[in-house]
Amino acid sequence: MTVQNIHAETTRKALSDLKQLASSLEGWEFSQEKDGVKLYRKSVDSSPIAIVRGETDIVGHEFTPQQVASVATLPGCRKIWDEKYDTSEIKQMFSKVESLFWCKVKTPWPISPRDMAATSLREISENECYVVMTSVEDDSVPAVSGCVRANLMISGWKIIKTDAGIHLTYITQVDLAGSIPTSFVKNVQQQVPLCAGSVVKYVQEYGFAPTTTECTADFKSETFDHAKREYVCNLDGSGECKWMTSSKMYPNGVTVSIVGSGGNAKHEIQDAGKGQNIVVTGIQGPTTVKINKA
Repeated sequence: MTVQNIHAETTRKALSDLKQLASSLEGWEFSQEKDGVKLYRKSVDSSPIAIVRGETDIVGHEFTPQQVASVATLPGCRKIWDEKYDTSEIKQMFSKVESLFWCKVKTPWPISPRDMAATSLREISENECYVVMTSVEDDSVPAVSGCVRANLMISGWKIIKTDAGIHLTYITQVDLAGSIPTSFVKNVQQQVPLCAGSVVKYVQEYGFAPTTTECTADFKSETFDHAKREYVCNLDGSGECKWMTSSKMYPNGVTVSIVGSGGNAKHEIQDAGKGQNIVVTGIQGPTTVKINKA
């Protein structure tokens, strides 16, 4: 069952804009290279706020673009690789790849923390992944006391397989709103694109969180706790679901527990080289699947 999505048009325009921005470096000004990430900026007539970009690579084909994209997007992973990330909450899942969320980011004292209401959309294929986020106004995400609502004009990832490995492009344009020292704004613009390198470091050290490869049931939500190495997925409807796991994240393998489906859902764990594949069949109605370290 697909939930009505009043933000579908806005999110798809953001995805189209991201693809256009990431398609080449024409019109981008090279700033510097830092920590293995090439940093660029682009001025646009429509806004006084520059768009910033980070580009970096993972050498070799140990990981797929989808696995890297899961690290870039799952809040449980982001909490580790993004020092500015505070907390977030999925407000609505429109589908397995599209959601409405609220996010809060840290700021140094005495600047008020920033939050945003935004949608996220992933377009995933074997050799190429796009993830885009953009601010929206939604009654289910009202203003939060103590926070200043920022405007995430566009933010997203292009992660592609190349002959040499995986290439990551991270692009963002954000209006932090309110009263902020210019020096802080400039610092944010310089620091944010470095997230591309932070994702690479996470992947190289920890691998990736359990990543959904197929799902014919209704995908409701997923969470990942990095410290516990616990992944939880809530499903509904009928069908089956498949995940891949990383031997870097789970060197001793995984355990799987299932609650719901009248006790009829079954799981199978298959070795898959540098990780394991998990298949859950017989899903009927509300079902929670937990994947933990063995």
